[in-house]
Amino acid sequence: MTEIRPLRPDDVREGLRFCRASGWNQREEDWRALLALNPDGFVAADSDGRLVGTGGAIRYGDTLGWVCMILVDPEWRGWGVGTRIMEEVLGRVAGLALVGLDATPGGRPVYLKLGFRDARPLARLETRVGTSLGDHARGARPLAAADLPAVLDWDRRAFGADRAAVLRWLFGQAPEYAWCVESGAGLAGYCLGRHGHNAEHVGPLVARGAETARDLLTACLGPHAGRRFYLDAPRDEPAWLAVLAGLGFAEQRPFTRMYRGDGTAPGRPREVFAVVGPEFG
Repeated sequence: MTEIRPLRPDDVREGLRFCRASGWNQREEDWRALLALNPDGFVAADSDGRLVGTGGAIRYGDTLGWVCMILVDPEWRGWGVGTRIMEEVLGRVAGLALVGLDATPGGRPVYLKLGFRDARPLARLETRVGTSLGDHARGARPLAAADLPAVLDWDRRAFGADRAAVLRWLFGQAPEYAWCVESGAGLAGYCLGRHGHNAEHVGPLVARGAETARDLLTACLGPHAGRRFYLDAPRDEPAWLAVLAGLGFAEQRPFTRMYRGDGTAPGRPREVFAVVGPEFG
């Protein structure tokens, strides 16, 4: 008999085992941040005291629920565990205006049956930073704590929901990946990042245009020659994909951003050149 119960901090080690089995990039710090930010949002599938699956949803105020970390022990796949987890998670965010997620190609047919619709194609890209990037790009500077109010205000409008707690966490745990570009009218773009098990991860990257996004990314990567990075970018922007290819990025795998209902993305997605990631939206 499989029981669905709240996910506890002492489940994190088994959750990490599922991540490693699936090749996912999360570290223990990511799991603990998710649980701390959303103590009632995550569940576990338990069979006779053994954790066999996880899943949850971040609540971004009353605006958006973000489904994430749907993981099933490889030995238990195909037995309906993932479906039971999804049903429980969706019940917990039933009162929110909108629910979204990032679907792998394998998971997308399941989510379509649950009422989710495609909003935007995305791709996980990766690179190992070379020495050719040289100095930091023109106009970019490290993001300072004093810049955060403007960043959080813009992010709320670009993403379509308030995820200030997530962005403050990103800034606190990886300030070396936090950059911005200013114009005469204020911020023209910003990016943040985080550490990962397989690679460092850049995102979000939000900008007025592709040229500013390129300058931000070049500044972020430049000091880290030899380090491996991931970036989750829209696949429907060929000019931006060409810029990324020029910086050494290659596609690792596709996925799809989906929302329950008509699939309409909130916010201003054309300003988003890299998302935070499937865990955080």
